[in-house]
Amino acid sequence: MAIPDPARYSADEVLRDGGGILIRAIRPDDKQRLLEHFANLSQQSIYHRFFGFKRALSDQDLRSFTELDFVDHVGLAATIGAGDDERIIGVGHYIRSGGRDSAEVAFAVLDDYQGHGVGTLLLEHLARIARQTGIKEFVAYVMGSNRQMLEVFANSGFRERDSFESGSVRVALEIRPSG
Repeated sequence: MAIPDPARYSADEVLRDGGGILIRAIRPDDKQRLLEHFANLSQQSIYHRFFGFKRALSDQDLRSFTELDFVDHVGLAATIGAGDDERIIGVGHYIRSGGRDSAEVAFAVLDDYQGHGVGTLLLEHLARIARQTGIKEFVAYVMGSNRQMLEVFANSGFRERDSFESGSVRVALEIRPSG
């Protein structure tokens, strides 16, 4: 399925518990929703995502996470609710890196929604967009203590290669469709 405009990407999905979410492109007007998302992450989730403690997202962080070109830097939000009640429960980003066919990927999912399939869905949708732009591999750096994210990658269905670097796990996923 070709994606005509990744910056307008949107897809309804169902979580493992039957709840519905929307996976959509992150937009510049998501800055406040992203601040609220960050404020609702546990210290452990923040530590796993940023490899250290972070008190707040800076203005530069907000611009970097929401003002995307959807070619080399793509971001998706998993949301519930609509309109003024829309809430981000998970985000996934990739940034094309090094080789033109590789991108570094990262995720942050609210603790209450971890284990429900949010990270898996974000990964699948990001891979769909990435393949269309010639990206063949996602690379992620994951703390060894972040078992849930390591399981998302291990259960993704993508061919995985792991290596250890500076106390973290470097996960490389070949994102070709299975089958």
